[in-house]
Amino acid sequence: MVKSARESFAAWFDAFFILRPTLFFPSWTFFLAGYSRGRGSGIVLLLVWLAAALGAAFLLNQLADRREDRFNEKLWPLWGDRISNRMIHLELGVLIFMVIAGGIWAGLELSGLLALFFLIAGIFYNFPPFRLKSRPILGIVACAAGVWIGYLIGARAADVSYGSAFLWGLPYALAGAAVTLLTHVPDLDGDRRGGARTFPAVYGLTLTGAWAAVLVIACALLALLFSDYILLAAAGVALPFFIRFLLLQNLEAAETAVKASVLSLAIAVGLTWAPFLLMIAAYYFFARWYHHRRLGLDYPSFRSRKRVERDVYHRRTGLEKVEASQL
Repeated sequence: MVKSARESFAAWFDAFFILRPTLFFPSWTFFLAGYSRGRGSGIVLLLVWLAAALGAAFLLNQLADRREDRFNEKLWPLWGDRISNRMIHLELGVLIFMVIAGGIWAGLELSGLLALFFLIAGIFYNFPPFRLKSRPILGIVACAAGVWIGYLIGARAADVSYGSAFLWGLPYALAGAAVTLLTHVPDLDGDRRGGARTFPAVYGLTLTGAWAAVLVIACALLALLFSDYILLAAAGVALPFFIRFLLLQNLEAAETAVKASVLSLAIAVGLTWAPFLLMIAAYYFFARWYHHRRLGLDYPSFRSRKRVERDVYHRRTGLEKVEASQL
């Protein structure tokens, strides 16, 4: 009975982490970057509202990508016997309700922008007939558009004019496109086997690295033009890592470039709103504790994400084979 109660309690953590909350932080970063350019209120509620939309979009992404995730030995299959399909769909319904309720509070303008984000990142990106993830160029454009919209939501919440917000958000969209290009690299083999036509799968690592580096340079130049020294500093930190990937073209270099760019921008933006830095630190230790206790891995980590996922995936499938042989 005690074990059952403990499992029930742990299931709530499973339901939270299956939403990939680690990926909330990059999106929050772009929102806060836009928000920092003006003055607004209700920032905490806006972050929760965005988290609900992001969680729903990521959940749809994982439901749509089960085939590729298995080829890529990701962690989604490890939750298969922990969370039922009924629970997943219930959770998705709750998140969508939170987005709608938050939209009533946030107002028509911000709700429209968030609905556009959800349409692109949640529906068009993941599901046919669009499934932009499997369209090498449109998939990158879609991710860049999602970043741009996130910036616009933050800027408009802080009463920045549309004209300024649209222009100032452009270098962030380029940064998002650059990072997205390299996030596909660890999944290259599995995407090819699963039939996903991502940019690296279609055009190869050399073009992927070259375009990513060019986008970071363009991002830095626009940040300088717009006097956005937060983004300029982050781009300056990230650029050497992107050039390093272009030279080495391996998984470790890709993941290091992604982590360096995301972390440097998050820290830079966090200097404009200190609670964000506290949120990053608190989540890091909480997520490390959960993944170690529940799944037996060290995550989040500066180790290769792919190596961490593969270690646990093989440990799990190995146990399944042993159990099957004993039946």
